[in-house]
Amino acid sequence: MGIVHNPNNWHWLDKNCLPWSKTYLEEKLGNTEFKNDKFQVILTKVSSVTGDCDVTQRKGQTRCIFDLQLEFESKLSFLEEEDEDINFTILLPEFGHDQDEDDYDFIITGGNAELKKIIRDNFIPLVRAKLLQFQGDLIKEHDQSVKHNTD
Repeated sequence: MGIVHNPNNWHWLDKNCLPWSKTYLEEKLGNTEFKNDKFQVILTKVSSVTGDCDVTQRKGQTRCIFDLQLEFESKLSFLEEEDEDINFTILLPEFGHDQDEDDYDFIITGGNAELKKIIRDNFIPLVRAKLLQFQGDLIKEHDQSVKHNTD
């Protein structure tokens, strides 16, 4: 049996939040969409979330540490033409707690260079904006669960 005595939340406490991360990203990113008069791009599936995601507490301060690899499936549909839909895979090999948004290196596979540019210029900024909410939401969701009541 573990010791629950942790005066003033002084000692390290860790919580594995990888399962929460998968659910969160599926909910937040699922059906992300960009549409204009020529085409529509939609994120159809969060296909993989791997790595580490922990919320920690020490000396009364809550922090998160995450280093994830994310993979998404997306589809580009032409609205005025009868062309086939184009499926894309978007890989973010490094999504970490200490990265600036400019450091996110999205790798897009599928389609030609022109279509990849459409995805990169129009769709990726929407995905990036949602990913920027992750860290704050992670701490907000798990802050109290890593602290003991000191009253």
